[in-house]
Amino acid sequence: MEELWLIIAVTIAVLVVISGALFIKKKQALPNSPIFTLTIALIVLGITFGEDPLIRYSFLGTSMALSVIYTVKNSKKN
Repeated sequence: MEELWLIIAVTIAVLVVISGALFIKKKQALPNSPIFTLTIALIVLGITFGEDPLIRYSFLGTSMALSVIYTVKNSKKN
């Protein structure tokens, strides 16, 4: 179980460093879109409530479907 906490801590540290670097560059790293926000929220919910596989895969599958919709929608704009 200690290995899991170590992996989580390292991942959070890496994300903080990347976020800090992007903030210093003042570059918008994440798009401003309700679909993108909902996708990230569903991924976090899937990880948080990951005890039950049905709930976990439902949240993660829905987030993947929304990310595909978001990608297709943005590719048609460009």
